[in-house]
Amino acid sequence: MDIKNLEKIVNKISKFNARLLPVVKNQNIEDINKLINFGIKDLGENRLDELHLHHKHFPDSNYHFIAPLQSRKISEILSKCVTLHSVSREKELDVISKTYSGQNIFIQVNIDSDPNKSGISGDKLNHFIDYSLTLGIQPVGLMCIPNIESNRKKVFSSMQKLNEKIKIQYKNYPGELSMGMSDDYEIALDYGATIIRVGSKIFL
Repeated sequence: MDIKNLEKIVNKISKFNARLLPVVKNQNIEDINKLINFGIKDLGENRLDELHLHHKHFPDSNYHFIAPLQSRKISEILSKCVTLHSVSREKELDVISKTYSGQNIFIQVNIDSDPNKSGISGDKLNHFIDYSLTLGIQPVGLMCIPNIESNRKKVFSSMQKLNEKIKIQYKNYPGELSMGMSDDYEIALDYGATIIRVGSKIFL
């Protein structure tokens, strides 16, 4: 684990009023403990089994689930997580609504129409938000995972514009943006990211 890199990233994002979400997939308990001791409260999870393990060791951390959701596992995930970053189907909203207790919900947008990525298209976003609100779920923001070959500035600019449009249309919408990872988080910050999801730049 690279503490110096962690300090560099934290210092960088603090200038943008953003938050760091360390992605702890495949990381050992010792290194996660170093994050906790550094003062990190939020942890990004990709796997349910690891979420259970980490929650057992660090019950006071704030867990974010960032991977694609399986409907049958949503209730388990909600019981341990404060935030879901990858909601993109009405079926998921239906399941969430059954055990929802105020968790933060991000809508995943497939901003560059990548057939290999989850997420809804921008033109379906309003309908999705409206449906969410009918279930008593207020989304807090948008999330994206760009195609590796996409122009990051173009993609993140499109996300920022889409987010600003939604903020105008829905007065109670907080307008968070979960975007940017190890290789592109600095670009994402320039385009309004409020949460960056970083793994490899920290766990070297």
